[in-house]
Amino acid sequence: MLSGYQTEEELIRNMADAGCDEGTAAGVLICLKQGQKKKGLLLLQRQRERLLGAIHRNQSCIEYLDNILDRMRKECT
Repeated sequence: MLSGYQTEEELIRNMADAGCDEGTAAGVLICLKQGQKKKGLLLLQRQRERLLGAIHRNQSCIEYLDNILDRMRKECT
């Protein structure tokens, strides 16, 4: 029922560690309990996409910051 996890608590803890909010974790649990694994997978895939989007946004910010740092360092020399 819980996709190889021994307990509900273990699955919830792992989803929390993966950045899932309580609503997502609860939704996944409901799906698993109702035998709707594909729907649960979709919820987790959406969470993955949100995290990946945040990484891309942060990477873009880092690139802009690196550009500013490079320009400022050049002005200091």
